[in-house]
Amino acid sequence: MRILFLTSRIPSPPVGGDRFRVFHFLRTAAEAGHQIDLVTFDNGPSDPRSLESLRSLTHSLDVVHLPKFLSWWRSACALPTSFPLQAAYYRSARMRRAVTAAFDRVRPDTVYTHLFRMAPYALAEQRRHDARWILDLTDVISAGIARSLPYRRGPQRWLYREEGRRIERYESWVARRFDECWVISDAEAKAIRAIAPGAPARVVPNGIDAAPSPSVSTREGARLLYFGFQGVFHNRDAARFLVEDVLPRVRAAVPEATLDIAGKGSERHAAWARRPGVHIRGYLPDLERELRRAAVFVAPHRFAAGVQNKVVQALAAGTPVVTTTVVRQGLAPIPDDILCVGDSADDLAARIVELLADRSNAERRGNRGQAWVRGRFSWRHSLDAFQGSVVAPPLEAPEPARLAVVGA
Repeated sequence: MRILFLTSRIPSPPVGGDRFRVFHFLRTAAEAGHQIDLVTFDNGPSDPRSLESLRSLTHSLDVVHLPKFLSWWRSACALPTSFPLQAAYYRSARMRRAVTAAFDRVRPDTVYTHLFRMAPYALAEQRRHDARWILDLTDVISAGIARSLPYRRGPQRWLYREEGRRIERYESWVARRFDECWVISDAEAKAIRAIAPGAPARVVPNGIDAAPSPSVSTREGARLLYFGFQGVFHNRDAARFLVEDVLPRVRAAVPEATLDIAGKGSERHAAWARRPGVHIRGYLPDLERELRRAAVFVAPHRFAAGVQNKVVQALAAGTPVVTTTVVRQGLAPIPDDILCVGDSADDLAARIVELLADRSNAERRGNRGQAWVRGRFSWRHSLDAFQGSVVAPPLEAPEPARLAVVGA
């Protein structure tokens, strides 16, 4: 097949949930022999290494620069309207021209549009081209915003409440205008069907690396680990809740307990996170090694959307996980004997202390979680979803990549 990808961010390096998902979808389809063409935004200078990794996977790559000051201006201009500010942020005449040129050049069999913010570009081409149209919402953003409102304050709460309403109306409208509407989990499928009855929702989960995790014999006695991209509100809130409310309760029972907070952007927590036992690690190049060292992985999210990839990665490494009900819902259906769940600071701390005190139980939960994840999460699911009725991938390899970078 010829598959045209339309994405709002360069999907390499695969850091953060949206880039991670798109990169591996693209990689899996390319390695199966399908021709991949990518048109994507870039909010800053293109990293030559990131472009090189994509060039090896794609037949053509078109990058449209998106200056932030223009995007913020477009969002501000959308305030008097009912259009989502997030979608207005990604309006671009040059992207529209790049997408039109890509359609005329590629004549795709399948169009993969990632997130509703890119939907206007696909919708503009539907009358001109006959293709299979896929919208990957991944998460139902309006539902995630609604869950975050109790934790927002002042003008930010008003703005997100208004934006959530706009996004919900747009998600309801746009989900019905594609042949398939992909989401990451059963919970997200239920959410989109609630606001868009009849939408062609399909659950296409993320995957994990096929190789089994190495031995977990290097786990450190009372070392807790939390990581996540700190550029998003639900991860920042979880980090602060863990440091300020959960960890002191853990250390009251287990004084030697320590907490590593890691992930891109975690360095910005240094000012308020200077507390006994807390270590800010920043970006971890070898996450697998750090997961094998941790005694417990903690994901204390009070609100979130979709599947938390960080929890799946921790389970895949055999690390026992303590988390909240909202995170568990994103992984449903998951057996009850894998995650340790609590919602209050007292409950979360109690679950952590129980695992630190009972190493055998912690190891059993880690092993069960690893087996469950290995059996459920595979990038093969995305390939099956792309191929649909295609029995086998093409035999010919894609042509060498054509690279074009255009202005904003």
